[in-house]
Amino acid sequence: MKNILKIFTVLLAILSIVSCKTEFENHNAASEDAVYNTPEAYPGIVLGMTKHFIKNSLYEIARGPGVVAREIAATNTYTTENELESGDVPNDNASIARLWRTLHYERGVAEKIIANIDDVKFVDDDEKAGIKAYAKFFEGMTTAYLAFYWEKATKENNAENQAEFFPRADVLNKALADMDAALSLVNGNPDAASYINLLVSDSFSIVDAIQVFRARIYMELGDYQNAVAAANAVDPSAMTVWTFENTTSGKNPIWTVQYDASASERWKAVEDMGVSVEAGDGRLDFYLNTAVAGPASETCGFNTNYIAGFWDNPDENIPVFLPDEVKLIKAEAYAQMGNLSDAVALIDEVRQDTSDIYGVNAGLGAWAGDATNQQEVLDEIYYNYAMELYLSGLRWLAHKRIYPNYLSGITPPVDCSKARTRNYFPYPYNEQSNNPNTPDDPSI
Repeated sequence: MKNILKIFTVLLAILSIVSCKTEFENHNAASEDAVYNTPEAYPGIVLGMTKHFIKNSLYEIARGPGVVAREIAATNTYTTENELESGDVPNDNASIARLWRTLHYERGVAEKIIANIDDVKFVDDDEKAGIKAYAKFFEGMTTAYLAFYWEKATKENNAENQAEFFPRADVLNKALADMDAALSLVNGNPDAASYINLLVSDSFSIVDAIQVFRARIYMELGDYQNAVAAANAVDPSAMTVWTFENTTSGKNPIWTVQYDASASERWKAVEDMGVSVEAGDGRLDFYLNTAVAGPASETCGFNTNYIAGFWDNPDENIPVFLPDEVKLIKAEAYAQMGNLSDAVALIDEVRQDTSDIYGVNAGLGAWAGDATNQQEVLDEIYYNYAMELYLSGLRWLAHKRIYPNYLSGITPPVDCSKARTRNYFPYPYNEQSNNPNTPDDPSI
């Protein structure tokens, strides 16, 4: 993260935008208005919003979905992870409550940027367009994550705590519209992408980040043709990462939980990444320190290991996407449409990869399964999702798409042999208590 972040992080103290109504008078209102009317403040607002996401939401995107999809498991008596491991998740589970809250917070900052920036005069039009495009991207990204993990969600924040909930398809379409708006802004302003890329990270491509999220959203909507089109628009050689610093406030949050001497031993990686690993698959040793065993998990007794990958140093960057994810999106889309030959060709590219830009290489031979059997092809695609996209919050989604009826008729707690413990998160207690529009919880 750029050093300018340190200068402007204090701005977040007055950008208190949440999904529920506050119960006190906001004495900072004038200051907040002044900030959003000051062009010089916007780079700091953008970087503060980004830092908040990567330090808070990104950690919870790894933790909650990671436990539910058997990537990680509770290795202490903390109820948060143990509830997720069993699937019997109450409304006051700390992980889901925090993820709900932080995603709404970050979306609120993005909404505030969009609501104000058109009235602010910038010296550089490309700077203004780049910031607005990034805000639309952030609005769409946070909205998409809400739809990824909840059966219904909000499309926009409401300060009076009256946010309306919509079916996830409607929410996904809202996120897609935000992504399309962001793409139009950068396409219509030639230097806008360059400006925001240099501001956000040493290695960032807003165009590729947008296209990847468009492809992910189209897959969740079952629009396979458009998923392929979006995936084809991604530059697989473009490194796009969330960056961290080895400073008190800038450390990779997953590293902190795993390795910091003052951290609690809350969770570790499920042995073999929670799947049946094919012999010689290089992704196992990339993501896990297989030489260092952790304690058995509390609820299910899983053997565990310490993680490696993108989390074994305090300043280790986390990719926004992996090139092989893009290939797997296309492979799944083709397989779902019945084009098995193209799907298998992409599977083999992923399996035989030895030159991934981040070092996530399977190094296997060509797939030896039945290339005429759609379910076998999809099974192999899921295996590669599980091995590639560790702790990205995406394995859970892939499992639900490929095995949609997996938990039919099951109620929590879920048998420990199951590959996932829930279909959706329940709605946090604070939202249920304060927002009368909150839906009933899903059964599982």
